[in-house]
Amino acid sequence: MTRTKHLAGWGRSTFLWMAAVSLLLLGTGVVMFVWPASELAEMTPSQASWRHAAGVVHGISTWLFCLLCGRGVWPHVRVMWHKRSDTFQWALGLATLTLLAAIALGGLALLYGSPDMHDWVSPVHFWLGAFCPLLFLAHAWRRFLPMRLDQNL
Repeated sequence: MTRTKHLAGWGRSTFLWMAAVSLLLLGTGVVMFVWPASELAEMTPSQASWRHAAGVVHGISTWLFCLLCGRGVWPHVRVMWHKRSDTFQWALGLATLTLLAAIALGGLALLYGSPDMHDWVSPVHFWLGAFCPLLFLAHAWRRFLPMRLDQNL
């Protein structure tokens, strides 16, 4: 087991995959937020096609994100749960987990909720999703430092 996996519960490849899928989710989310489904009748065929493709890619990326959470996040939580020496980092981890749960519940509400619910859940889901990468980076900033510099902190 490498030092990173031993200390954090996941390796560099899982981290990179999570970052790539998060960017896909953010990009497709922006397209769907800018061109909401309620405006399909007024869209050009090209815009409607982009909106549809973004919805499909967003759905597939969500599935992949859930798969990666099972692969990377839960082992990370298992390893880090009892390491509360850095209270701020631990609190950021809990905030990230809470935010991911809120985004997931918002996504389910968008899929299965009423149209009235969709009107207010959509912007909340979008802005929580747009904020998530910032919180994730605040939580994982040490992964971007060289190993020697990280050991001195």
